Amino acid sequence: MAGILYLMAFVLQKESQKADEYLREIKEQSLLSEAVRQCVEAAGHEHEPETQKTLLRRHFTYRRNDNTHWFTPSLSQLLSLNFPPEQFVSMCRDLRVLNAVRDYTVGIPLTHTQFKQMTVQVLIDRLVYRKLYPLAIEVCRYLKTPEYQGVSRVLKHWACYKVQQKEESDEVIAKAVSVKLADAAGISYSEIATKAYESGRTELAIKLLEFEPRSGEQVPLLLKMKKSPLALSKAIESGDTDLVYTVVMYLKNELNRGDFFMMLRNQPVALSLYKQFCKHQEQDTLKDLFNQDDDHEELGNFYVKASYKDQRLEARVALLQSAVDEYYKAKNDFSAKTTEDEMRLLRFQRKLEEEKGEQLVGFSLHDTMTTLLSVGLHKHAEQLYKDFRVPDKRFWWLKLKALAEKEDWEELEKFGKTKKSPIGYLPFVEVCIKHHNKYEAKKYVSKVTPEQKVKAHLAVGDMEGAAEAAIERRNESEISTVLSRCSATTDHLLMERLNRAKATAVKK
Repeated sequence: MAGILYLMAFVLQKESQKADEYLREIKEQSLLSEAVRQCVEAAGHEHEPETQKTLLRRHFTYRRNDNTHWFTPSLSQLLSLNFPPEQFVSMCRDLRVLNAVRDYTVGIPLTHTQFKQMTVQVLIDRLVYRKLYPLAIEVCRYLKTPEYQGVSRVLKHWACYKVQQKEESDEVIAKAVSVKLADAAGISYSEIATKAYESGRTELAIKLLEFEPRSGEQVPLLLKMKKSPLALSKAIESGDTDLVYTVVMYLKNELNRGDFFMMLRNQPVALSLYKQFCKHQEQDTLKDLFNQDDDHEELGNFYVKASYKDQRLEARVALLQSAVDEYYKAKNDFSAKTTEDEMRLLRFQRKLEEEKGEQLVGFSLHDTMTTLLSVGLHKHAEQLYKDFRVPDKRFWWLKLKALAEKEDWEELEKFGKTKKSPIGYLPFVEVCIKHHNKYEAKKYVSKVTPEQKVKAHLAVGDMEGAAEAAIERRNESEISTVLSRCSATTDHLLMERLNRAKATAVKK
């Protein structure tokens, strides 16, 4: 049928009436669509462009319904006449690509069948291997191949080939690559830089890495090229601490100890991160770092922390003494004095442990005094109070609570009479009430200052005393507080007195 259709078109050009007979024959057998399909397929098997064009034109030449003249319809007309254009369009596209690669300057004489079997990707690969990059890019764009499979892939191959050229300078090649790849998506400059490095062009590789936006791709290659300082700088610039640690650990294994420390000193961020690592993993290395930097302050802190990990008293004291020496070198008198106090406390605790059998070593000063007071060693607690210049209020609170916990009311009373309390006597009242001893609490009410009298009387349940104190001070707030605690049934007269006093206080 395709032959008849082709012959019909041929005689039509000569204006022969036989064209009508050929068309009628095809229509009578209802094989027009089959004839068209065969013409398209036949075009695919032809190598001559002119023959291809002839076949593709012939299958679209036919007479109008009104038999007035012959014509070749457009694609939109074909659609309306039920001629599906997909096969024709696909064949035209394939033939255009095949004709381009069949050209003698390319030399890939593929048939249409071979092209379909090998796929577009394989054809692009063959063009790339022949270094026909412009043609490969045009094919990719013409066939609308996805960017990552098409143009970007070809450009990456081109760039890898370009960086191996010896006749051009590093600057020229780096600029050419960056310009060419500027708008290409998904291209890794690190792969191109790797190819440059493998070709012996280290400086070009470094220049290309400047275009790589991902630090995680830059750093490994820089380390491979032995550009450790630059790799460390790039890792720090990325803000990725894991990447910085990766570089630092690599340098630690590659460099000698002195060079490694010197490099870290020039990178404060890396040095800080490495110190954090050493705090948890390599204490001795941390000490060496502080020694190299003459950082006496941190050395002192290091020895103090180390002392808490050693259970032997002699070793702990020795470490604390080392800390004192370092603090003095750092001119930190406060830390030095505090550490010396800790040493004195440790010796005191050990001595008491040996004499009294109480477990004290390692306790803080506060806990040590609390323990001594709770077991009745008041003189030893007072010795600590004097030796370590504990503030009066702090010591009185400690002793007050310790005696109340022990319910040593007799000793508490003696303590309250030794001298004037720096914390007042309301705490005595409150601590006795807290331990359910109202009788002892009442002993201290009279010693409470006038401003706290009402509160003290209320604490022990003395409503009359609280009322007298509030009325005497003519304080409206205190009178209201007492009134709120009165009972209307049992304290009726007292409430009247308070209300009169309150009215008088308000007028004033």
